[in-house]
Amino acid sequence: SIFQGRYKSILVDEDSYALVLSAYIHLNPLRAGIVENIEDYPFSSFLDYMGRRNPVIKKLDMSLIFSKFSNNPREAQKRYKQFIIENRDLKNPIEKSYKNIALGSEEFIEKIKQKIELLGENREISQTRPVSAYDKDEIIKIVSDCFHIEKDRIFKKQKGNIYRQLAIYLIKRYTDLPLREIGELFNMDYTSVSMMVKRFEKKINTNKEMLEMFKKVVEKIEEESR
Repeated sequence: SIFQGRYKSILVDEDSYALVLSAYIHLNPLRAGIVENIEDYPFSSFLDYMGRRNPVIKKLDMSLIFSKFSNNPREAQKRYKQFIIENRDLKNPIEKSYKNIALGSEEFIEKIKQKIELLGENREISQTRPVSAYDKDEIIKIVSDCFHIEKDRIFKKQKGNIYRQLAIYLIKRYTDLPLREIGELFNMDYTSVSMMVKRFEKKINTNKEMLEMFKKVVEKIEEESR
């Protein structure tokens, strides 16, 4: 397990914790005593980061982490490796998270709290169905039932199809389905899924009608989980 416990989704503040989280994950084989040299462990993306092989993960994006060190990839590799070496005893950053929901600066956590309160989801986590406990088909059915539309309409690749956008956002949020599989489900590539999720989240925060639609489905999801 990456974090020595049950898999869970967690919001991460890229600016303050992405680097620490990346380092913690790459240090797992050393912490577990599997290897003495991190570069001897073949089942980690650390070798890809170091340029020791062609990336096993297609389209592996190392730019976020490397940008913390240098715009020069080779220099960034060297400095990231040094960062790993110097932080071998790094503690699990998830321990500093807010209710295992979000990890980041005080400002970042405060924004997350405000969103939770806005959506009326500030109940104790133990009282709700855990994130990633839902199935994509459940989400599709709930969206269909809430707005009295055929399921086919949700999958229709049409500009401005808010039901499709809503379903994709909810599947990303309430299931553990990877972006690639969500993309396959809706006939789009995973980068487009990621972009659509971000755009829809902005709509929720700025458009009252979109927020009401979202809240309506969330209430139904919570109701069925009780």
